[in-house]
Amino acid sequence: MKTITDNADWTVVTRESILKERIRIMDTKDQTRLSSFFAQYPLKRFSKGEVILRPDDDLTGAVFVVEGQVIQYDITDQGAEMIVDVFRPNAVLPLDWLINAKPNQYFYEAFRETTVRIAPVENFARFLDESPSIVYGLLSRSLWAMGVMQRRMAHLMSGVSINRVMFELITQCKRFGVAHSDGSYELDLHEDELARRAGLTRETVNRELGKLKDRQLVSVSHKCLMIKNLSGLEKLLNSHL
Repeated sequence: MKTITDNADWTVVTRESILKERIRIMDTKDQTRLSSFFAQYPLKRFSKGEVILRPDDDLTGAVFVVEGQVIQYDITDQGAEMIVDVFRPNAVLPLDWLINAKPNQYFYEAFRETTVRIAPVENFARFLDESPSIVYGLLSRSLWAMGVMQRRMAHLMSGVSINRVMFELITQCKRFGVAHSDGSYELDLHEDELARRAGLTRETVNRELGKLKDRQLVSVSHKCLMIKNLSGLEKLLNSHL
C-alpha cells in the first residue's frame, strides 16, 4: 500500500486535495451564512470600468461581490498599471483593511457590470467574531490569491511575454472558464483585457496568442477566447520555467 512518504508528488496532490476540500466547505456550508449576512444590506451597482474603491477613500464597510468581476490594481510612480487580483462573486474586500486595519493601497474597479452589497465594518467584525470557520475560509482564499500574485510577479519580472500570457490564460481559465464537453474552456476575455492583465500591449498579446494558436492550444474569436488544451498549456508554461 502506498503511503504519504512513498512519493513526494503524491504527497503534494494529497495536500492540494485537502486544501480544495476546505475551500469547498467554505463555498457550501459557510457561504450561505456569509451571503445571508450581506443580504440585509442594499444592492449597489457599478458599470464596467467604474472604480469601486480608491486608495484615498475613507473606508467604512466590507464590500461583498454579488455579481460580476472586480479587478484590483496599483499604479506605479511611472504611471504603469499593475494588476494584483481579480475577484468573482462571493468575494469580500478589502480583506487586508477589514482584518488587519491596514490602509487600503489599491484601486478596485468593476471589470464587468458588477453588483455589490456593503456592510458597516463594525457589523461585519461582530459577524466574524461569531464565525471562526468563515474567517478561516476567507483567509484560505486570501492566501491562495497571494500565491497567484507571487507567481504573476515572477512572470512579470522574467520579461518573457509568452509566459505572462500563458499564466494569465491558465489562471483565468481555472477561476472563470466555462467548461465544454470536449474538454475545452471558454473565457469571456478579449485581447485588450488580457493585455491589461498581463501588463503587455495588445499587439504583443496578439502575437503571442498567434504562437499558441499554431500549437492548437487556443483559439480566438470576436466573442471569446477558447482554451482548447489546458493541460498542454500548463506543460508548455512549465517547460519555460
